[in-house]
Amino acid sequence: MDKKQISILVTGSTGYVGTVLIKTLYDAGYPVSALALPGEDVSYIKPYSQVRYADVCDYEALEREATGFDVVVHLAGIVDITTRNRAKMRNVNIGGTCNVANLCKMHGMKMIYCSSVHAIPSLPKNETMAETKDFDPSKVKGLYGKTKAEATRRVLEMTHDGLDAMIAFPSGIIGPNERRASNIGQMIVDFLCGGLTAYLDGQYNFVDVRDVANGILGMIEHWKSGECYILSGNVITVEQMLGEIARSSGKRMLRVKLPYWFVLGTSFFSEFYYFILRKKPLYTHYSVKTLRSNCNFSNMKACREIGFRARPIQESLDDMTRWIMRHFVKKIKNKYVPC
Repeated sequence: MDKKQISILVTGSTGYVGTVLIKTLYDAGYPVSALALPGEDVSYIKPYSQVRYADVCDYEALEREATGFDVVVHLAGIVDITTRNRAKMRNVNIGGTCNVANLCKMHGMKMIYCSSVHAIPSLPKNETMAETKDFDPSKVKGLYGKTKAEATRRVLEMTHDGLDAMIAFPSGIIGPNERRASNIGQMIVDFLCGGLTAYLDGQYNFVDVRDVANGILGMIEHWKSGECYILSGNVITVEQMLGEIARSSGKRMLRVKLPYWFVLGTSFFSEFYYFILRKKPLYTHYSVKTLRSNCNFSNMKACREIGFRARPIQESLDDMTRWIMRHFVKKIKNKYVPC
């Protein structure tokens, strides 16, 4: 079928992945519509899409605004490493996903659900984790991971009852083009502005947002109902990450590495401290534990079946740092300050 005849709707269109995916689909020749919350800034996606407004938690609004498409890419969700917003996170990440899945099943639309590697039960250290069909919230840690596991399980169950769906599992997302600072983006801002004076030991798997968008495009073009694909990138330590950010920005690398036991102990107070400051927390108990968890996710299936490729992480961090320097900080004399 001609690309111009395949209509695509993207929920969560103003988010990190959403803004990049919409332009990726537009550049690939697909007619794209964006679903945004009423009142959201859509200026940066409007040139590439028809914008519609609805909350995924409002089924009647979805019925009105999100039907008549060939494919719905469901990105809308709440990513939060804190323990706040429990009810809202469950309502959006689980309830909203079920609403979209039910709508797609009812109206014969294909669905791609963007889950997360946090939904995948962890294996012992150093074992490689590949795609699975076992999604049990009790087997994963953190509220975010549990909501993603529950939503993933429900979508997969519905594929046995008429839903034509696929599921993507990106790892930690980095790269340029974010409109609101992510946790990694905030870390770069704090590093540039002098608010970050030490770092902790740990590592995680990160993937470029542009590669995630290309991976979702590959899923659309190589459709296999019921399939799951891990869209992971490269494992990098916190020290290596900050070293790359320092190199890209010309700032001096931090010299102080805090012991794990100290960071873990203070993590219980970190969330409250940053809440008082009205800032994204640099770390929480959940994020500290995550940096010591197994993050060896295999993207071999995605590479083989949908043409997925992950670019070098140095390129992603360099582009992300330069983006943050242009859009999130300003230089006054010889110092950076948030803007």
